Amino acid sequence: MDYVKALFSVKGLVIVVYILIGVFLNTASPHLPHAGLNVAALHSWVQYFISIFFWPLSFWHPTFTVGKWPAGSSF
Repeated sequence: MDYVKALFSVKGLVIVVYILIGVFLNTASPHLPHAGLNVAALHSWVQYFISIFFWPLSFWHPTFTVGKWPAGSSF
């Protein structure tokens, strides 16, 4: 019974909304894995579920440069 109480508490609703956002962000055609019973399909589904749980990282776009350090830096 405690599980049901936790599910409908504020914390439970936040978790449900978090997962639903991850599902809707990752269900575009290139992201949804194909169905099948092989290792490649299993790997794709594992990646899909990881992307659902770590969807906030999709907003992070690091900029890597191979340029020189700015003039005057001591590095």
